[in-house]
Amino acid sequence: MKYTPLYELHKGLGAKFINFFDWQMPLYYTSIVEEAKSTRANVGIFDVSHMARFLIKSDSLELLDRLFTNDPRRLDVGRAQYTLLCNERGGIIDDTVLMRLDSSCFLLIANACNHTKVLDWLRLHSKEEVIEDVTESLSSIAIQGPNSKQVTEKLFGIDLSNLKRFSLIKLEEIVISRTGYTGEDGFEVFAPSKVIASLWEKAISLGGTACGLGARDILRLEAGYCLYGNELSEDIDPITAGLERFVKLNGRNFIGSSVIRDIIRSGTKESLVWFKLQEKVIPRKGDEVRYKGMRVGRVTSGNYSPRFDVGIGMGYVSSEIAKDGNIIEVVIRNSSKIGIISKR
Repeated sequence: MKYTPLYELHKGLGAKFINFFDWQMPLYYTSIVEEAKSTRANVGIFDVSHMARFLIKSDSLELLDRLFTNDPRRLDVGRAQYTLLCNERGGIIDDTVLMRLDSSCFLLIANACNHTKVLDWLRLHSKEEVIEDVTESLSSIAIQGPNSKQVTEKLFGIDLSNLKRFSLIKLEEIVISRTGYTGEDGFEVFAPSKVIASLWEKAISLGGTACGLGARDILRLEAGYCLYGNELSEDIDPITAGLERFVKLNGRNFIGSSVIRDIIRSGTKESLVWFKLQEKVIPRKGDEVRYKGMRVGRVTSGNYSPRFDVGIGMGYVSSEIAKDGNIIEVVIRNSSKIGIISKR
């Protein structure tokens, strides 16, 4: 079992823990729903130190251009981009965020479940590049919500008005990026593990609410963001997953690009959709999706949404019915519940 540097502080706050890919992580402190509401209304503070963090040092963009679906050549210093690693079949190895710290150093954020797989993949394909796993030495907290800017500014005593979405600044050993996975404005702070606890405590003292993985899952689902292992896998390509906007082909030949070009030309059999039910019932992963009485797909994620006060979810359905406004049925515990497909 692995523990983040904030584990003892989580215990002190009365956290209920969950084993998350061998990390002992807080699921919630008081209430999953209330923590999600607090993030939407004010600001939530999340421990995201379990996410994998790698430094990639290279004077050339060759490796990054060969591996990632988004175009790393568009990354100026101080900018970040959501991007994907794909296998030779076009399947998604992981969805990641790549940050350019300076002209020859990049910080890659990957999912905890894919830590070893991504590190092995980077090292397999690297030549002169230096790949450094800094997950243990560099920890991270996410400050998310409509008041996240004010809290982050007070936390560091700086003005962040000019820091745009998916931009970052460096304060000596600390990196602050205007990123997050909640659908709210927010910031992620990457700091040496020896100082992350003091930043966490101060952020909470400034009005932030400590939030666990339960609230984070509700928030990302309300925003229609994918979760690896649910919506994404090595058997699912970016086009089927609705992530085509993060695939920049334009003459590039990254791993999996030829297969992805073929998929774009021929079209997909399935498409990922977001849906909202008409009741306070929770769809679960694997639940059957029907259209006009016929099975057309399956749920990949589901939860209760405090924002909409009903059950919501994501899932793969036949591409021909993956249209905004289409009425579907989700079979939950042998009972069909009406839902509507909606664009996020």
